[in-house]
Amino acid sequence: ADSINKSYYLRVNNISKSSNNLLNNNLQSNNYSNSLKSMKMTIPSLIYGTAWKKDKTKDLVELAIKSGFRGIDTACQPKHYNEPAIGLALQQLYQDNIITRSNIFLQTKFTPIRGQDPNNIPYDTTLSLDKQVAMSFEVSLKNLKTDYIDSILLHSPLSTLSDTMIAWRVFEQLVDNKKVNHIGISNTYDLTLLQQIYNDARIKP
Repeated sequence: ADSINKSYYLRVNNISKSSNNLLNNNLQSNNYSNSLKSMKMTIPSLIYGTAWKKDKTKDLVELAIKSGFRGIDTACQPKHYNEPAIGLALQQLYQDNIITRSNIFLQTKFTPIRGQDPNNIPYDTTLSLDKQVAMSFEVSLKNLKTDYIDSILLHSPLSTLSDTMIAWRVFEQLVDNKKVNHIGISNTYDLTLLQQIYNDARIKP
């Protein structure tokens, strides 16, 4: 696996110069507000996934950014993601003037209880569902050392449409409060369910 990773990143490094030029041109073509919270960065064509990187997360995120990636996907799910290590990587990259917060697209996810390690859940499971979602989001902000998130997803639909919409309403409030720019849902394989969510949502996925 290590040799595959090294080979892959060597190939990425070979295209990093042209990738950076393209990314920089795209960034310069957008008008950004001076307020971080009001920035709406274009969703990158490629987003670097950080699942299962474990203790290599920090080094691999730094390498990905230096190789041209400007999108990072994570989740508030310690079972599969090391979100705090991503925050440390970003902090180092900011300090080294490799990137600024305004030109990195951060995407995280709310993971329901059933997708968490029962011994390491990052929010209080005794709280109501809406408060669990809100707490998970605050944990992600702290982990990623930021005061806003470009995109947050439901890691999957919850057990019922009603619960899914409770979580979605919290996402909508985050958009209203300018804490999040994009909201969505992943791992949805039931088209009827997706249509129901879309129909019931005020801010569409």
